[in-house]
Amino acid sequence: MNPRKTTPRRSQPGAAPGHAIESVPADVVGMTVHWLRYNDAELEERMECDLAEALEGMSAGAVDWLHFPAEPSPAALRWLHERLGLDPLALEDVHNGHQRTKLDFYDGHSFMVVSVPLLRDGELSLEQLSLFLGPHWVISFWSGEPALLEPVRQRLRKSASGRIRKRGADYLFYCLVDVAVDHCFPTLEELREQIEALEDRLLGDPDSIEVGEIHAVRRKLSALRRLVLPGLTALQQLLHDEETPLKETTMRYVRDVLDHQARVGDQVDNLTELSASLHEMHLSAISQRMNDVMRLLTVIATIFIPLTFIAGVYGMNFDPDASRWNMPELRSRFGYPAVLLLFLVVGAGMAWLFRRRDWL
Repeated sequence: MNPRKTTPRRSQPGAAPGHAIESVPADVVGMTVHWLRYNDAELEERMECDLAEALEGMSAGAVDWLHFPAEPSPAALRWLHERLGLDPLALEDVHNGHQRTKLDFYDGHSFMVVSVPLLRDGELSLEQLSLFLGPHWVISFWSGEPALLEPVRQRLRKSASGRIRKRGADYLFYCLVDVAVDHCFPTLEELREQIEALEDRLLGDPDSIEVGEIHAVRRKLSALRRLVLPGLTALQQLLHDEETPLKETTMRYVRDVLDHQARVGDQVDNLTELSASLHEMHLSAISQRMNDVMRLLTVIATIFIPLTFIAGVYGMNFDPDASRWNMPELRSRFGYPAVLLLFLVVGAGMAWLFRRRDWL
């Protein structure tokens, strides 16, 4: 069963920027977040913490990670705007969803959207991971599969001696971007397996392949292609922009993420070429099958040409008594069997000749 497809929200045409966030009351009753606070000495984790309590508990003595595992309400986003000064334009992108990968710098914080490809029951969707980076905090929004960010949590829980516990919020920000980019590789591997399976079926039995199956894979690759270039641009901006919030010690790791994003682009290009060749193979198989049919029909028609000529000649019923040139065979006792035998000899002879030349 295919997953339900969602469409991004859109602001009313002509509405003021950030109107969807600024026009609602800041009421966060019942809104919970996953709050994880840590430094190199201790770690505190609360799976379902009240948003207001988490914001009150944030301080510069440790790194605070607030994660929204479900889609936040406009009221909660308005609360973040008022308490942390998060830009309403960025919050509106979180609310609307399905944004392309991008990076924006604001006063006191940065905002990044990372498109994450997910395959569910063979259907591809691009989900949005939204990240805010402040001086000592990271706020993430992800309503997709919880397993995506679990490796980062496991690294934080593992021990205080790990690199992630000793670095600042910018390193946590890098880790979240890294896990989102690396999630492209299992998706690409699954698409590669689909293409190889289609290729095996095409070589074994071309009739078992529907052209729609090939086009479905090509549409998925086209969607993946749309996330590669924006991802490269955002990561290069994160590394080279004067306003980048990253420390020099974190930049070397982000360069590795940039390399992974480039590899994703290379694999998408490679799979796109494979799918194009698969389409060409399918067309060639159809063309070959049509050629075989036409060759068979041509051979049959060619065999019947002389037989039709003979039948046409003996179909001219001129009276043999009127002239000695008028088909004396018509009065022959074995004329009809003789013509049938002639048909058989001519047809068999031509079929043998075509077979000998591998035309049949």
